[in-house]
Amino acid sequence: MSIKKKILTSVVVASALWAGATAYISGNAEKYLNNYVTKSNKIYANNGMKMSILSFKKGFLNSQAELSVDFIDPEIKKELEKILKLPIVMNYEIENGPLLLKDGISIGASRIHSKVNVSELLVDKDEFKKVVKDDIVLDTTMLIDFKNHIDYEAKSNQIVAEENKTKFTISPLEVDGKMNGDTLAGTVNMFTKSIYGEIDNDAKIKLEKVTLNGDITKVFDNGFYLGSFDMGVDNFTVNDKHNKEQNVKNAKVKVVMDIKQNSSNLIDTDFKLNLDIGDTKLPPEINFIKTISLDYGLNGTKIDGWLAFQDAIKEIQKKQENILKKLSVSKDEKERMKAFEELQNMQQEIQNKMVMLLSDFLVKDKTEFNLNADVNGGQGKALVDIKYIGDEQLPKTLEALATKLQQELLNWIALNIDVKLDKSLANRLPQDVQGQLAMAIMTGMLQDNNGSYEFNANYKPKKLMVNGQDRSDMIMLLEGLRAGGM
Repeated sequence: MSIKKKILTSVVVASALWAGATAYISGNAEKYLNNYVTKSNKIYANNGMKMSILSFKKGFLNSQAELSVDFIDPEIKKELEKILKLPIVMNYEIENGPLLLKDGISIGASRIHSKVNVSELLVDKDEFKKVVKDDIVLDTTMLIDFKNHIDYEAKSNQIVAEENKTKFTISPLEVDGKMNGDTLAGTVNMFTKSIYGEIDNDAKIKLEKVTLNGDITKVFDNGFYLGSFDMGVDNFTVNDKHNKEQNVKNAKVKVVMDIKQNSSNLIDTDFKLNLDIGDTKLPPEINFIKTISLDYGLNGTKIDGWLAFQDAIKEIQKKQENILKKLSVSKDEKERMKAFEELQNMQQEIQNKMVMLLSDFLVKDKTEFNLNADVNGGQGKALVDIKYIGDEQLPKTLEALATKLQQELLNWIALNIDVKLDKSLANRLPQDVQGQLAMAIMTGMLQDNNGSYEFNANYKPKKLMVNGQDRSDMIMLLEGLRAGGM
């Protein structure tokens, strides 16, 4: 076979394979979409939301899909209909693979694109555009591979909102991430260069390099998830002419939240806060503070407790929304007082629910609360560790559990506390606090160790050590306070 014929044959075979693959993928695009909608609805159903495919027009190279998002809870829907055009309808252009040519060459099952003008989703479009004149435009692209893994990116235009003497300018919002189309686990990264606001020409707010990053490793049907989120602001400044004592200058903040399953299949949670006050001028009594670091977590808890907690929170939120709605629409004083009474009763109901969930959370010798606080990079430190060592099974009625708590609380925990305060920091504390420190040293509750003041307490049932000294006699005092109902 001549070279020309070999080349021609190769082109024909490649074209046939491409055409066959494209036809197969175009025929399965709807299947991928249905799978995504089904998975999403399992999660969002508990939030009163439902996603649907309104139409799907299959083509050889390109397809079109129309999706809707609606709210199945009638109360929520009634309120949202005052703001949004429901259902929210989204149009998607689908490019069929395996060879994707539009907007750059890629290999994949399909590439989905959508563009939304936010004003089109609103009931009062004209009023919105008086404030946001250039509208808010959201541009999204998703690339789906042959294993139903999704790479996505989205961006907005610069957002400028102005009304009367108030103006906010937000740099284009950028979003990118990856997601498993079957499990919905994946990552998300959000970034905007700056958020700048001016209020009545008197106050200015500036945030620079605002980020939000998430990594979801598992999503449960009721919306509870395992994974981590971190949020950061590289520069936070507030300048208010009338409240100068509340001004903030060049501060930085980062928050991290992590929920994971450990080797014992128990849930560990962790929350971190790092704050650098920058050039902010604090009140004289606390002007020694430059940085604050806070790290606390609850480890070794049952997954059943977290799932039940998630369901309880949703139920409480729904009740609260209904009560607040009554308050907002009612003009009758008796009805308003009744609604306030319902809110007060809800507080007790929330407490009761949380207490009753203890049994679903706690695991003997496994559940542990940890706290680590730091001021000025080690000048002040506090470590707290509380471990649950009580019964594996707790009473299922509130009255019985309250009785057991009253009688046995001090037998449920093992406690360790370590506190260290550099004298360079202690000497800058208010005079009344320094007087309390001096009293604590006299009574032996605080140790003077050259350049620092230190405190250590270690407790387990019937045994209390303070700064290396046996102070179990103090347990009797605690028992007396407990017996008195404290």
